[in-house]
Amino acid sequence: MLPSDHDREQAARRIQRAWRAKHDTNAFLTTSVRLNDFKLHASLTAARESAAVGDNSPKARWQRAIRFTSRLQDANPMLTDNGVQDDSAPQKILETQHWLELVDGKHRYGSNLKWYHKVWREADTTENFFQWLDHGEGKSLSLEDCSREQLESEKIVYLSTEQRLNYLVEIDSIGRFRWARNHELVDTTPGRWKDSGNGQGIVPDTGSIRGALFRGESLGSTDSAAREAAATHYAGARGRYKLTREFRKRFTLHGIVNRLLRKTVKKNVWIYTSDKHFNIFVGIKQTGTFQHSSLLAGGVVTSAGLISVKMGVVHTLSPLSGHYRTSVDHFHKFTDVLGERGVDMSKARISKAEIALWGIEHIKKAQKSKQQMVDKGKQGLRDTLNKVATLDVSWKREVLEGREAKIPEQKDS
Repeated sequence: MLPSDHDREQAARRIQRAWRAKHDTNAFLTTSVRLNDFKLHASLTAARESAAVGDNSPKARWQRAIRFTSRLQDANPMLTDNGVQDDSAPQKILETQHWLELVDGKHRYGSNLKWYHKVWREADTTENFFQWLDHGEGKSLSLEDCSREQLESEKIVYLSTEQRLNYLVEIDSIGRFRWARNHELVDTTPGRWKDSGNGQGIVPDTGSIRGALFRGESLGSTDSAAREAAATHYAGARGRYKLTREFRKRFTLHGIVNRLLRKTVKKNVWIYTSDKHFNIFVGIKQTGTFQHSSLLAGGVVTSAGLISVKMGVVHTLSPLSGHYRTSVDHFHKFTDVLGERGVDMSKARISKAEIALWGIEHIKKAQKSKQQMVDKGKQGLRDTLNKVATLDVSWKREVLEGREAKIPEQKDS
């Protein structure tokens, strides 16, 4: 049986998409980019091996610090000419608690590593953290806040330079999002897509659709147990009494942010990051495995948050990211750039998280301003006391005690 015209047309389109994807990849992954990527990974591997064998000389520690700091500041040079050139745009590096995740050769989840790091800091040991954790006194340690099993099972995927292209989004002539690798429309409809799991990007989730239909389940059904386990990363509020815990959860900055982040562990949460040049990368969040730090391998961002897209058209945006915790200013700059690039924002709805973060940031600024005023007042008082100490205050004693009698000068006879 000969193929129909429709079949031939579909086959031709698949071949064309494959050729264009290969051509685009080769255009981005130049010899220079591949060489720089190799050098970066080689230097990070050398730094980790140095730490693993316990080389803690001042020179070794300094070299490791330089290498890992440069990774935090990495601006994804592969796509420098593909995005927007704006050196004044605010940038954000990983939150401090997730630096351990980047440094760790296994990229164990930073929210888990922090508990073991706390124990290490209080331990009487000369070993560096990862040597202590994996080969020293801490290798058998399992904590109540994070079991050893959880620590070793939750490892964050850090995409390579080549894999990152599979999550890159391009903007077509009418402002819709398309995957750069195959030029198909980006769509985040629940139950239709999944991550390939090997850095190859988003693919149709045909197995889940068939299975759900066979079992008579809704495509939006979720594993509540898994969600609750993931949500414990943002539990945050602690205290001996329930009233204390509730206050910290609802009326402290840390508690408010964690309440917002707990909502991001549900199924079908899509995340985005934009690099220094506002190239956009999109993926499906999986707490403890694939998160914002995955897309740029821990590098610097101009914005990071949540997104939903229907047939290429942006429907919701949110500035929530536990790994980067970018500000409202970052988010506003990102949406401004989307508008400048002609993105269709006619259906876009900005989440309530923006309003919450705006309030949090203004509270922080007020607290910082108040603290600066207190510090300034203390410094002013110290300066005044220092000035007083240098003044001649003998007149005060004279008022209270009277002047000492002057001894008349004797004249030479």
